[in-house]
Amino acid sequence: MLGSLRARLIVSFSLVVGLAVFLAGAGSLFLLRDQQQETARARYGHVAEPINVRVAAMQERGDTLATIKEYLRTAALQSNVRLLLLDQDLLVIFDSTSAPNTLFGKYVLSFDTFNARVVDANGTRFKWANYDANGAHLTLFAVPPRPANTAFAAPEYETIVAIPQSELSSAWLELLPRLALAGAIALTVSFIVSYFISRSISGPLVRITQASRQMASGDYDVHIPISGQDEVGRLSEAFNAMATEVSSSHRMMKDLLANVSHELKTPLTSIQGYSQAMLDGAVSSGDDFQESSRIIHEEANRMRALVDDLLLLSQIESGQLVMQHTHVDLVALLQRMIERFQWSLRDAGVESHLRVGAVPAVHGDERRLEQVFSNLIENAVRHTPAAGVITISAATLPDGSVRVGVHNTGSVIPAEDLPRVFERFFQVDRARARKGGSSGLGLSIVSEIVDAHGGSVRAESSATSGTEFVVTLPNPLRTDVRNGRVSPLDESRPRRAQRRDQQPRSTNQTA
Repeated sequence: MLGSLRARLIVSFSLVVGLAVFLAGAGSLFLLRDQQQETARARYGHVAEPINVRVAAMQERGDTLATIKEYLRTAALQSNVRLLLLDQDLLVIFDSTSAPNTLFGKYVLSFDTFNARVVDANGTRFKWANYDANGAHLTLFAVPPRPANTAFAAPEYETIVAIPQSELSSAWLELLPRLALAGAIALTVSFIVSYFISRSISGPLVRITQASRQMASGDYDVHIPISGQDEVGRLSEAFNAMATEVSSSHRMMKDLLANVSHELKTPLTSIQGYSQAMLDGAVSSGDDFQESSRIIHEEANRMRALVDDLLLLSQIESGQLVMQHTHVDLVALLQRMIERFQWSLRDAGVESHLRVGAVPAVHGDERRLEQVFSNLIENAVRHTPAAGVITISAATLPDGSVRVGVHNTGSVIPAEDLPRVFERFFQVDRARARKGGSSGLGLSIVSEIVDAHGGSVRAESSATSGTEFVVTLPNPLRTDVRNGRVSPLDESRPRRAQRRDQQPRSTNQTA
């Protein structure tokens, strides 16, 4: 039964409540023990006064001693107490208890000692004292003597209520039934409450376990309802986030395999076809043989570039790609990128502009940042129509981070495709991309490299303004990125690439 978490919680809660009730009861008994004894003494003290008044009245009326004894015998039975009748010499002349414990014929001197106590409780005065003699251990209760100046004559007899001391010392036992009832009620209520509390705790855990088994069996579209913001609720929220990530990764893996298969199928088909034609002798002339060799070589290069890009992405995501971080002069880097694409821009009939402000050196891997902006510029050249314009801008944002934008006119990315442009193999215009030799991995590589530098990249596009890819790199004076992690920058290290001119400038280059 205790194998389940719910059962253990119920038992644990019940034991805690039971222990708390036991300790509370024991403490209450300890604190109320003296009070219960005082209450019991007051109860027996109240019994002594009316009996003494009745005996005094019987004496004044002239009743015989036998009549008084008969009354005391009846009163003892009705009150369930032991009554003693003493004469003026404190000799017991009547004891409601028969032999062998009778005190008949014995002297009771307890009230003549300093141990006697007088109590005034709720308007009733009585005196009590312990009696330990003749094998008896009693507590005696009597009425204090009247003041000497009263008009009443001193009584001839005195009535005493005798109670075993053990009965008074165990008066606290009267609390046990009530405490036991309260404890039973508390345990029952705690069991019920602990059942619902344990169910509220174990219920989500059971659902998480079931969902985990579903995921293990291949069903990744699972969702656990979140109830509350406690630890269990946050655990459910974290599990849902994990399930979403796993489901997304699974879909991306399936898409990746499908896309890789598709991308490799085309060049492999071309290579196989032309190589088979060459083997079969279908290609006989020197020009045809050279053309076939050229196509096979291009398709092989395309496959190699695809595999290289996939390996690069895998190294970045797994953290195996070690980046050599230095201070990089972005302005010089962007100028080199423009010069590198001069022939491509001229062949495409596209004009280019470089506009930069006061941009500080950033901390990063210069080679990988060149790859980022090379991919973005190549992408812009591929999608910019003839007579279009490509503008590369760089500026410092108010928070100290650096913004670099690659904007081109003429091309528009549909709004529904903007969130997916950085996915692997995603291409808005497959025909143009394939014609330009794109594998569909360039923007994915851009996103991963920028993310490894602690920055971000986004795409903006509209029919009126064209398309712009914006790269934001962190504040070079506050952050240092090592192996994809952002850490405080050590200002003691020398800066290799400092801007010589900190004044804003605008450079226009036309291809």
